[in-house]
Amino acid sequence: MQIKSIVAVLLLSVCFTNTNAQQIFRISQYNQHNFLYNPAAAGASDAPSVGASYRKMWSGIDGGPQTTILFGDKYFAKKKVGVAVVLYDDKTGPTSRTGGQANLSYSINLENGRRLMFGLGGQVLQYKINKAELANSDYFDETDPLLSAPGTVTKGDASAGVYLKTPTFNFGFSVQQIVQSKLDFIKGTTTTQGRNYRHYNFTADYYARTDEDNVLIPNVLVRYLPNSPVDVEGGVRLEHKDLIWVGFNYHYKQSFAAFAGVKINHKLAIGYAYDVYNTPLSIFDDGGDAHEISLRYFF
Repeated sequence: MQIKSIVAVLLLSVCFTNTNAQQIFRISQYNQHNFLYNPAAAGASDAPSVGASYRKMWSGIDGGPQTTILFGDKYFAKKKVGVAVVLYDDKTGPTSRTGGQANLSYSINLENGRRLMFGLGGQVLQYKINKAELANSDYFDETDPLLSAPGTVTKGDASAGVYLKTPTFNFGFSVQQIVQSKLDFIKGTTTTQGRNYRHYNFTADYYARTDEDNVLIPNVLVRYLPNSPVDVEGGVRLEHKDLIWVGFNYHYKQSFAAFAGVKINHKLAIGYAYDVYNTPLSIFDDGGDAHEISLRYFF
């Protein structure tokens, strides 16, 4: 049995049945890029930035997920407004999600350097199925109605969130894909319908200064989709003089990740993460891992 065929069948079972499953891309270095999941965190870093991230999962499996993200954000202090723009391409097997989102936040300044931020986001998404790959699979034949369908659906959606930023801790809550747009590849049927399901995200982190040079940052990301298990990921990061960092994450019942990075001249941040996945992926030679690299320049 071909690995590509296995991946294709697993993906299609998610895409075309009314089963909730995680649809939005994930990255191991989520704590340093909160605005990717919460529009209220747009501009939370204060310094304007642009960046990119690339992640390749299940490297030993043909058709494993690959995610490319381009982003930028800026905070306008006088207007108390933050803006973030995100472009991404998320490909797994014969399916791909290509889209863009614009996030806008508004801040209410509180005492002692605290800021309560509210955000809204808009998204345009193109969901595409590579029918040529499916046609070559052992699990599809020429009579399958999906092969004669357009294979591309473009939809819009929205997100909203709230984010509390303080000098020592940050909390965030957001809802993505509020509209839950339908992905009806074959018109007039229900067996091939899917939709963008709502994702509820909760993030938290705490900055514990151990001495003048080092800060320890425990953090957590909790994601919930109705009728699906709660997805929990947490870890800790150690930053030294805002120049280098190391850390690890644990994704509950899924994977372990170790990551590190360097910030050149306090401006260009370069990070790398390596994930090791649990079974059943780990039974494949070099299959149960992921590599992720991120670049971010702070102006």
